[in-house]
This record gives sequence, C-alpha cells and structure tokens, in this order.
Amino acid sequence: MAVAPDYIDAKGRPRWRANDQLAERLKDLHDLLVIGGYPPDHAARYPKLAYAISRFPEPIGTVAAQGRLRAIPGIGPTVEGIVVELLATGDCAKQREPSDGYVPPPRTVLELTAVPGLGARIARTLHAEYGIDSAVALREAHAAGLLDTIPGIGPKLRATIAALA
Repeated sequence: MAVAPDYIDAKGRPRWRANDQLAERLKDLHDLLVIGGYPPDHAARYPKLAYAISRFPEPIGTVAAQGRLRAIPGIGPTVEGIVVELLATGDCAKQREPSDGYVPPPRTVLELTAVPGLGARIARTLHAEYGIDSAVALREAHAAGLLDTIPGIGPKLRATIAALA
C-alpha cells in the first residue's frame, strides 16, 4: 500500500518530511566530518546522498524497514549502517568517534555553517586554528577584529556575521 506524501514540492514531486530530516542530518554529518579533519573528498558523499534521499519517491522509513536502502544511489553496506543508525537515533558513531585524522568537534560548530557564506572548510579553519566553535565565539571574534585577518573571510562575510549580533 502506497503512503501518501507529506507534501508536493514546487516541481510536483511527492516529498516526505522524514526524508528531508535525514537529508539534513547527512549534511550535518558532512560538515562535522570536514570541520573535524576528515578528508573533504571522502565526506563529499554525504551531501550527494542527502540530495538523493530528500528526493527519493518513497518514505525513507518504509524503504529502510523493507531492507531496500541500497536501492538509493550512494548507499553501500557501510553507508547503509550509518543511515540506519541516523534513522534510529538521529546520531551516528561516525560523527562521534575519531578516525582517519578526524577529531570529533563539538556540535556547536554547526552554528558556524548555518551562517550564509560560511562553509565547512572555513568553519574548520575557525575551529582548528582559532578555537571558534559556536555562533557566540564567532560574534566575539568579530567584535575583537580577529576575523579581519583570517583568509577566506572577506568584507561580505564579515558583514553577514556582524548582522548576527
């Protein structure tokens, strides 16, 4: 029996909020991995997977319950385990446990990537080199003029950060 979609997107596609929520968790996983030092080329699979899941024509919970997650492009055995764990708990060991040069950052660093124009790579620099790990610390660094000297943070991004206060 087909499950009715939660909504229809602007292009007329059926969509499910659970798929969108899992997609957001996968994007967060990407950002945490990059900020923590995981190789960006390896972490790049998660935003791609997030896109595929958000647009998958069935609810992700149903697909997982039926053991069909590998039907989604980008899901192999390892990623399947991560997706199952994210669905069950909203969290996964991959983002909590050190590996491959990855040191788990505090989850507050995701506040940095929520700033328009501030991606995971700049957030990594801010966190690793300057100890900035939250929106509060970012505002304090801006107020102290620290951001004026950091490569990758130009006038437009500094103006965006200033507007956060």
